[in-house]
Amino acid sequence: MPESRHRKAAVEKKRAQREVEIEKGREPTSSPRWWAPLMVGLMVLGLIIVVTAYVTSGNWPIPFDNGNYNLFVGFGVMLVGFLMTLGWK
Repeated sequence: MPESRHRKAAVEKKRAQREVEIEKGREPTSSPRWWAPLMVGLMVLGLIIVVTAYVTSGNWPIPFDNGNYNLFVGFGVMLVGFLMTLGWK
């Protein structure tokens, strides 16, 4: 079935508007493909660091004089992962 000229013009106008928005450098409507895997990976890595620090009494994965630094590192990595959820679209 043939399209009317009016409908065809409206579709072309919407395409042109989208192209202008892209050229203006507006923010994309969704996050990059690597955002979610990195976000989840950081949260899981932080959890692994915290659990490992508790099991080894803070002597591993990073040998510090005071074992609590491993907990700070683990919670810091998890915090970065959780903060990334704010930017996920």
